[in-house]
Amino acid sequence: MRGDMSDVDAIVVGSGAGGLSAALRLRQLGASVLLLEAMPSFGGYMNPFTRNGYTFDTGVHYLGKLGPGGSFRQLLELLELDQAVQFAEINPHGFDRYLFPDFELQICKGRQLYRERLQALFPEEKKAVQAYFNVIERLLSAFSDPHGPPKTFFDRIRYIFRHPVLMKYHRATYQKLLDGITRNPRLLAALSAHCGNSGLPPSQASAFVCLMLLDHYMEGAFYPKGGSGALRDAFVDALTRKKAVLRNRMPVTAIARKQGRFVVSTANGDTFSAKTVISNADPLIAFRQIIDPDIIPRAAKKKIARMRPSAGAFYAFIGTSLDLAAAGMTDANIIHFAHHDVDRCFASISARGAADPFAYFFITSPSLKDPHGRHAPDGQHCLEIISGLGNDHAFKPWAGIASRKRGDAYNRLKEETGLHLIRSAERYIPGLSRNLDFVEFATPLSNAYWVNSFEGGNFGPDQTPDQFGPGRFLDCTTGIEGLFIAGAGAISGGVLSCMASGVWAAQQAVELLNRLEGRKGDKP
Repeated sequence: MRGDMSDVDAIVVGSGAGGLSAALRLRQLGASVLLLEAMPSFGGYMNPFTRNGYTFDTGVHYLGKLGPGGSFRQLLELLELDQAVQFAEINPHGFDRYLFPDFELQICKGRQLYRERLQALFPEEKKAVQAYFNVIERLLSAFSDPHGPPKTFFDRIRYIFRHPVLMKYHRATYQKLLDGITRNPRLLAALSAHCGNSGLPPSQASAFVCLMLLDHYMEGAFYPKGGSGALRDAFVDALTRKKAVLRNRMPVTAIARKQGRFVVSTANGDTFSAKTVISNADPLIAFRQIIDPDIIPRAAKKKIARMRPSAGAFYAFIGTSLDLAAAGMTDANIIHFAHHDVDRCFASISARGAADPFAYFFITSPSLKDPHGRHAPDGQHCLEIISGLGNDHAFKPWAGIASRKRGDAYNRLKEETGLHLIRSAERYIPGLSRNLDFVEFATPLSNAYWVNSFEGGNFGPDQTPDQFGPGRFLDCTTGIEGLFIAGAGAISGGVLSCMASGVWAAQQAVELLNRLEGRKGDKP
């Protein structure tokens, strides 16, 4: 058996937010850890890249729940990272600017203030706005039930009776929820605008996911000082201090079970064994390509057979000498909608012709959110423009071909798509296409390669009603004793959910290790 760690308590596969959190929590609880990462750098979507002096984030654009007492803050404190990374608060009066054809809505800090802003913008719909926030309050009450999550069948029945909002909306799309509140097309647009953070239009997105996304930012939006790399580095530094073993360039190809232990094999020919494994790999890849099918229980096989990936996105990473502040940009994100109907915007993206403008896109600037973070050379700025592409995008014919061998046709399509996206964004940043000091484009195939996401999806499994909660691996277990799931395939997409799943998976792994060894486990 090759490799220098052939006998550890836990192997963590993948180093996204879920994998790094799992590894760190395991070390905190005294377990020996080997983390295996396929790529040269750790971090997954927390791994930035630098070109010509410009540093770009690939997946962390803003975060919520970081104020005093916030759940993200509490998680960082648990992992002893709260002093290792600092955060800049994005404009609390409007950190997201949603721009529609005839109105602009800015999401602000504070649930009451945001409700009042919506009621001022739609005075004829005050009751509908209040009804919407009433649903949010009932949902939050259910999720913070002091009795805790239900563990038995009868617990679930009692839980549902205490919180009928769960029965009403657990299988509902966000659009179905909104249809019960208002028919005003402009208010529907305003309440649907943040839906893009789920990767889906309101007619497909889980109602729960969309309400949780809005609540995530209601106490403010934050950006890590130094960018996503600062958050990643805080994890790696802590793991190094705690003597976890981190191995990069180690793509895992197989997870099997032999004589009561897991055997993990890599493409390099190394094999390692451990009592437990936490997989931070996309579950569609883990279960279909890596885990020995003979050890996968029938229920997990059925779940994976039904599971669908989220859609990918197209990225334009830009360095420019333009004065973005003079152009009207602030640290706030800009989200453009060509129509009031958000579903129509998503459909337009999937069906757009080569020369059509983009009906929906997101603009953010790391150098404006973190002016002292050295994201760009002095006097310059970096920008990121992102638009969804849908699952059946134009780049799919090149899937499975090595990154640098896709040929001229692929590169031309990527260049044309990127320049059209930039020209679409010029309504907010005039002259941008004439001031591209640096530009690089990325497609869903880039995601598939760099973070090993199934078909380049941005959010793990699609965040539809049937793939929220029981449709994912919500409790981080797989039905295989000792094998746990962390990351976007567990609770939901997003950094906080992925980190929480890593912590929860680690704590369950340590409890199992303690039972196996006849020791009393540390309480989480």
